[in-house]
Amino acid sequence: MYFPYLRGRQNELLCLRGLLNAGKLSSKVIPIIEPVRFSSTFFSTLTKFIEMNRKVIVIRNPKVGSFGKEYNDMRKNIEKESDENKKQKLQKTLDGYKKLWDDPGIQKAYLVDDKIVSEITEGKFDAKDVVMINVEKGNYHYYEEYGEKITGKYTIVPKGGDFEDIIDDDIIILEDGYRKAKRNIDYIENPDELFSRNHIVYKKRGFAGFSDFSMVGNEFEESGFAPLAIAIHVMYFGTRGELRVHHFVSESNESISDPARKFEEAMKNLMSWGNFSDIPKTIGLNSLIECYNTGKFPGLGVIKKYSLMHHIEMMGEYLEAR
Repeated sequence: MYFPYLRGRQNELLCLRGLLNAGKLSSKVIPIIEPVRFSSTFFSTLTKFIEMNRKVIVIRNPKVGSFGKEYNDMRKNIEKESDENKKQKLQKTLDGYKKLWDDPGIQKAYLVDDKIVSEITEGKFDAKDVVMINVEKGNYHYYEEYGEKITGKYTIVPKGGDFEDIIDDDIIILEDGYRKAKRNIDYIENPDELFSRNHIVYKKRGFAGFSDFSMVGNEFEESGFAPLAIAIHVMYFGTRGELRVHHFVSESNESISDPARKFEEAMKNLMSWGNFSDIPKTIGLNSLIECYNTGKFPGLGVIKKYSLMHHIEMMGEYLEAR
C-alpha cells in the first residue's frame, strides 16, 4: 500500500479529486491529508471520497496552516451575524462540515505528540481505532515507554527511526525523499535525483506500506512567490526499478517576467529528454503535454497539481501490477 502524505492545499486536493473522477486513484493508494485550510474544497474532497466509498486518512490535529483558526473564525462570525437568515445559512454549512469531519468513512489520524499520548493513556480514545503518525525520529521515546498502548491501526514512522524494534503491528515507513532546492534555477546543477526505493524493499523489511511527501516535500510554506525559473518535477522509474525525479527547468531565467515562455521552455526540455518515451503517460503528464501543445500556461499551482497526479497514478499502476 502507498500512503501519499499531502498537506491539503487547494491544488493537492484538486489533484485527488481529479484522479478520483478519472478513475485513476488505485485502491492500493490511501492518501493522508493534513488539512491546512478550513475550506469548501477540503470538505468537497472528503465528500467525493465518501460518495465513491474510497479510503482516505485525515489528520485531526494538524500542525501547520490555519485550519483550526479558520474554524474558530467561522464560529465567531456565526455568533456575531445579526441577519438571522444569513446566520442560519452559515450554521447549516458549519453543521454539514462537522458531519463530514466525523463521518465514519473517514479514517482518523493523529500526529503523535505529548497531548495525544496523554489522551490515549488516560483512556480518552483507543489508538487501535486510528492511524498514529510519527514524522520525527524523536518520537521513538514514546514507544519505548508505552509500546503497544500507543500503536495505531497503522503506525507511520520515519525511515531510520528504529521504531520497528518496538512495534510489531502494521508499520508504514515514511521518507521525505525530495531534496528541495532553495531556488528553482538551482535544479539545473543537479537535474536528476534518486527519490526512493521504498516501493521495492518495504515488504522485504516487514513494513505494511510506504509513505512520502511526493515532490512537494515535508517543508511547509504558507504561500509561494514568483520565481526566476519554472521547474517541472517528473517522477519516473530508473533502470533498477528505483523511483527517480527529474527536474526540467526553464532557460530565460533573468527575471520573473513571462512565465508562459518559461513553462514552454521547461516543457520542451521534458519532451526532448532522452528517457521521455519511458515515462508512464498518466493523466497528469498528459495534461501537462496538452497545455504545452495548445500554448496554454496553466499556472504554477496547476503545474504542481499535474506533477502530483502523475506521481500518485504511476505508483498506483506499479502496485496494481504486483
